[in-house]
Amino acid sequence: SEGGSNVCQLFCEIGSRIDQTTNVGATNVLKRQMYRKSAANLTSEFCKAYLSLPERHPSSPENEPKEELIELLLHEKHDVNQESLLSAIDRTFKVKEEHRGRLRNSDILRIRDLCTPPYESIFDYILASAERDLGVAFLVKLRRDIRDVIHYWKFVQKRDGKDTDGRLEIDSHQRDTPASIIEQIAFKEAVHPPSKSTRLENKAWAWASVLCLHASCPYHVLQVFVHVALLKEMPKSMSDLQQATESGDATCATFYSITNTEQGLSGVDLGNHLIKSVVQVLQNEFPKLHTFCTLSPIPMFRKWLEGKIVRYHEGFHSEQKEKDVSEDNKLDVSLKFVDKSLFQPTDLQRLQRVFSSESCLLDLLRTLKSPSWLTRASGSNEDGDGGASGLAVELEPLLMKLAAYYLTIEKHHGRPFCPVAKFHIRNGAEMHRLNYMADTSSNGMKSCGIMINYRYSLDEIEENRVQYEINSDVVVKDEVKCW
Repeated sequence: SEGGSNVCQLFCEIGSRIDQTTNVGATNVLKRQMYRKSAANLTSEFCKAYLSLPERHPSSPENEPKEELIELLLHEKHDVNQESLLSAIDRTFKVKEEHRGRLRNSDILRIRDLCTPPYESIFDYILASAERDLGVAFLVKLRRDIRDVIHYWKFVQKRDGKDTDGRLEIDSHQRDTPASIIEQIAFKEAVHPPSKSTRLENKAWAWASVLCLHASCPYHVLQVFVHVALLKEMPKSMSDLQQATESGDATCATFYSITNTEQGLSGVDLGNHLIKSVVQVLQNEFPKLHTFCTLSPIPMFRKWLEGKIVRYHEGFHSEQKEKDVSEDNKLDVSLKFVDKSLFQPTDLQRLQRVFSSESCLLDLLRTLKSPSWLTRASGSNEDGDGGASGLAVELEPLLMKLAAYYLTIEKHHGRPFCPVAKFHIRNGAEMHRLNYMADTSSNGMKSCGIMINYRYSLDEIEENRVQYEINSDVVVKDEVKCW
């Protein structure tokens, strides 16, 4: 680009002026001063030019202005002169022998100077001569840009370096699949394990096909498989999957279970290859498909919430020992021990009304541990006929808000804390919608019955992946944000 070329020309010109200054004899003071003043003017112009360049675009930094300067710095003319360095080392060891094992300081300094890449002296000069701290601003910005480029190149290398296409194949398994393959899929199922082997046919084949990623070898070893339900709209619950169709009218493909069956593949990211391959297979067979999503659990959500409640309760009582507080201030004091957005006074007041108890959070904790809480009527239901919906309806706003917090706010090293979220976001999905009481099985209640739809928008998958890898950005839609 024009801006990048101008910056590179200025950088090379500064190097040339520095060389001229160095080559002028020490006695020619006026000439040296003239060269220095000329180079100083150039450094300020160079810094302003670089700082005015547009920000890099994370998804395609190649051919951008800043990239041109970084590539120039990597050019061999700005690298250490290995020939001169090796020659100097040889001479130094010869001198060492002549001086009975002692190295001269001048030789050591010479080797040190030769180990310094030429651009470092240019940076030193820019830092010392540019006006109004422009040199510092330039170097700080350049360092950030170089780190971004390195991060991107590592991502590209990781993304493009794994040639799995030729070694892994996708197969679709239907009702006529051999029993041995069905057993592998049944007993290695990790997301929704069948309680009885006899339920396998009802669970997998009546709803959908199963696509398996396997090694292209005679042993036909299943490595990763995904259950897919073909529907007319995005599902809100596990029961919606029973509406799956095998006709050509399906418009939504829902991945509701993705399982890695081989310990030898632990830590190997095959997710992106699997998702892309499955989408391609499905689109070829069902041309009307335009929505690709998941119906995913939120594992460890209930365990995480239980830990938050316990710490909240312990913090509150610790504070009570140190200071007497009135009943009116009790809620405000307890909020010192947790994020205020996690349990707000209105949430606690609602829970107190539901459970008719001051220790409402402990009551919530006991309730969530009990598998029968779905069938309990709410304490606020005067008619007592709330049944399955009474307590569940009362708890919905709080549990959905906490689930959204867990998925979007709770982080580990800047990435989603939830492992399922991390998998889908890393592969280009967006957090599309939270669904309450979507899975009321014993396994589903580990997520408090809440499930989430991750959506794979085909035109945005790659951009989402890059933004996540480079900037840790996660696309969160309104039906998750609203909570």
